[in-house]
Amino acid sequence: MSQNVQLINQVFEISQKIEQEQLSAKFERNFTKIYNLLEEEGLHCINPLGEKYTESRTDCEASIAGKANHNMKITKVIKPIVYKQENGQMVLIQKGIVIVE
Repeated sequence: MSQNVQLINQVFEISQKIEQEQLSAKFERNFTKIYNLLEEEGLHCINPLGEKYTESRTDCEASIAGKANHNMKITKVIKPIVYKQENGQMVLIQKGIVIVE
């Protein structure tokens, strides 16, 4: 795993902890700047929280809480989905680690 992906994971984890403490409004501008800088380097971080999940989805590794059905949603994100812009295409460099219900 590249250092940039490790950096993204750390920033994402910090932002999740800040959000849990309901302090995200104080740091929103800072996180936006960090993610914009990463995007300038061709890295795109996606938080799939709340998105629909199906077993055919290839950009996430999921742990299923409860019974699997066709209405599953991502309820927690441990690691974000990360893409890198290479030769004009988006390449998946990290699958999201998620919990679905």
